[in-house]
Amino acid sequence: MSPFNQNGTKEIADLLGERIFDFPKPIDLIKYFLSFVINEFQDQSFTVLDFFSGSATAAHAVMQLNAEDGGNRKFIMVQVPEVCDDTSEAYKAGYKNICEIGKERILRAGEKIKADIEEQNAQLKLGEDPKQVPDIGFKVFRTADTNIRWTHEALKDGQIHMDESMLTEKDKLDFMPGFKDIDVVYEVLLRQRDVPLSAKVERRNEIGRRTYLIADTYLVCLEESFTKDMLEKLAAVEPLPIKYILRDSAFEDNISLKDETIRRLEALIARNAGEQERTYTVEFI
Repeated sequence: MSPFNQNGTKEIADLLGERIFDFPKPIDLIKYFLSFVINEFQDQSFTVLDFFSGSATAAHAVMQLNAEDGGNRKFIMVQVPEVCDDTSEAYKAGYKNICEIGKERILRAGEKIKADIEEQNAQLKLGEDPKQVPDIGFKVFRTADTNIRWTHEALKDGQIHMDESMLTEKDKLDFMPGFKDIDVVYEVLLRQRDVPLSAKVERRNEIGRRTYLIADTYLVCLEESFTKDMLEKLAAVEPLPIKYILRDSAFEDNISLKDETIRRLEALIARNAGEQERTYTVEFI
């Protein structure tokens, strides 16, 4: 092991093709630190949290360790989007801030680990077991204001960040300018308990093009209009969600349909909850 910073510089240059980050920590140094946790707790599934991730060496080291010993460790990288100097090699290479460097490094490191393992497996001798490619997927988030208009205030000058002609009247009332459905879904996810940001989010097209299921547990329906047929489809979702989040405006003035929806879904989830103390609800945004 040669845990010197010049090795870290070479490692990231080999990945990105440029010397775009001066003296990052070398992978071997981070792996050395992590070995204390592994040896002390005999744990191969912990999560590494780095509040000053820089070029994301820690994420690279975690993926490399998983590839070497079959572990299932995860990482959370946090970095202020510090702007790259416009005279720097990083800026010239197209990276506007440090976060972009870290993101690209994680992507390329994962691809290299996958390629290396596949190359090794292609050279196996008879009777040798192939090596499994570790989970190299990751999600990227940034901090932002709410995307949901919790009160229907009038749009004010200076708030518009996109062409309003792209939004329907209901979307203008319910959500902030520049929103995307997936942003709203993740904001809803953050407001739930015990659901990691790495949870699976899938679109349920059989219900509608703007309906999403989070971790097979929370259903978020952002459809602009709600119908009786849609209620039947929501009630048929398996496994049954523990919470439904619906758009209040989707019901317009159909109070009877809204009341039927609440009673129908709450009866289903109450019956499914049994004696559990977990809260099962129908909510509106």
